[in-house]
Amino acid sequence: MKNLRIPAQYQLGFTLIIKIHESFFNKLMKAITEIHPFISIDSLVEEISPKLEEIAINDLQEVLRAIRSIYALGNQENLNKNEIITGLKNAVSSDDTFSDLSDEELARFGERLAKLLAIDGSISISSKAISLLQEYDHILLNSHILTDVRPVFKSEAKEGIAGALIVYTLKIEYQDASGLREFYVALDSNDVRNLQGQLSESLVKAEVIESMLNKVDVLYLDPNYNSK
Repeated sequence: MKNLRIPAQYQLGFTLIIKIHESFFNKLMKAITEIHPFISIDSLVEEISPKLEEIAINDLQEVLRAIRSIYALGNQENLNKNEIITGLKNAVSSDDTFSDLSDEELARFGERLAKLLAIDGSISISSKAISLLQEYDHILLNSHILTDVRPVFKSEAKEGIAGALIVYTLKIEYQDASGLREFYVALDSNDVRNLQGQLSESLVKAEVIESMLNKVDVLYLDPNYNSK
């Protein structure tokens, strides 16, 4: 079996999963089982934090990120539940970050992993959805359009400006196997209008598909869903 490790960004979350009181862990389990699946961790935190007032918002966010990473292992590494539990226990045991853990805490960690992996609630569903979203060579991270005025000079530049162009530059930031990347595309006004129309049409199509899913009682996992 592949040796697992706890990435730095999840270490605090795993520590909290191990250390939190059993009664709070049970409340957390109940909350993430019953809640609507959210793609966004921020939306998930906003929804369940009123039910878990014993923990700071930032800590709850770290816990949920760590839990979702646990579910993601099964999808990304093709591991079964027992392999995930054994792999993560070994990862914690061999990581200096968790060197102060007692044998009792390590055993409790294994038990909590088993309970988490036994439920098929919000985070497990959203984790599968995120894995599907990320199964592409290029994943959009951000975009931005810059608008510039470009002067057109007369034959003799010293005679002044004959006119001006409005030029747009579309910046795309994306991620691929090599890391974060970006590129720029020059647009004119027609390009911007065409792009705007295509995006609007895509949203209309998405609404039609969502309506069809609702009619057949299939949950639409909207990345922007917020119950508020």
